[in-house]
Amino acid sequence: MDESPDTFRPPYMSFQTFWRFIEELASKPLPPAIDRSIMSTRSGSDKANLTQALSTFGLTGPDAKVLPPLVRLVQADGEDRNLELRELLEAFYAAPLAVSAANGTPNDLTTAFIESYPSTNGGETRRKAITFFLHAARQAGIPLSPHFPTTRVGSGSATGTRVRKAPKKKSMPQPEDVAQEQTVEEPASRARGHSQTVTLRSGGAVTLSYDVNMFDVDDEDEQFVLQLIKSLRSYRQGSAETSD
Repeated sequence: MDESPDTFRPPYMSFQTFWRFIEELASKPLPPAIDRSIMSTRSGSDKANLTQALSTFGLTGPDAKVLPPLVRLVQADGEDRNLELRELLEAFYAAPLAVSAANGTPNDLTTAFIESYPSTNGGETRRKAITFFLHAARQAGIPLSPHFPTTRVGSGSATGTRVRKAPKKKSMPQPEDVAQEQTVEEPASRARGHSQTVTLRSGGAVTLSYDVNMFDVDDEDEQFVLQLIKSLRSYRQGSAETSD
C-alpha cells in the first residue's frame, strides 16, 4: 500500500459518495489511473475528497496509478467487496476498532481519533471522519461498540433505508447581498429540534422547523439544512436593520 497506518489521514467525506464511486468503477474496466477526468460529474470538493481517500487507503499510488488493493476491491462483488473493505478498515483504523472491541464510549472513540490521527485536528473535520468510519465499519459488517453513535445507510449504498431529508419549506426572500457560497457558522451537530419564525416585510410570517441528526445525513443534505438556517437568519437581520 502506498500509505502506512502511521501516515494514514482518515477521509472526512460522505462514505456513501465514496462507496458509490467504487461501485461505479466496478461497472467498467479499470483504467490505469484514477484521475479527475473520470469524476467529471462530481463537484470540485468531491473530486478532491475522492482523490485523497483513494490515496490514503493505498488504493492508488503516485500519479493516481491504480494499485492491487483497488483492483481487488473493485473486482470483488457483494459480500466479497465488503470483506475487502473490512481488511482496509482493520489495517488503517486499528485504534478505533480496539476501542470498539472494548465496548468504548463516544468519548473514547473521539480520543482515539485525536491521538491516532493528528490530521483530524478540527472539531468538524474529526466529526466527519468519525462518521465516515462508522458508516464504513457497518457496511463492512464489523461489530461496533453498542455505545457508539448510530448511523443509517444513505441513498446509493447496497442495503439499508434512505436518510429522511429535512422537509422543504416555501421559498423565502433573500437579501441580494447574501453570498450563496457562505456556510453557517454554528456547529452542524447542534442543528436538531429547533424552530424559528420570521415576519415578512410585506406581511405574514414564515416558520422553519427542523429535527435532524447531522451525524446521519450526507454532505448534500447537510449543506441544504445549513443554507436554510443561514437564509432565515440573514433575512431576519436585514428586516431588523430596515426597521431601525
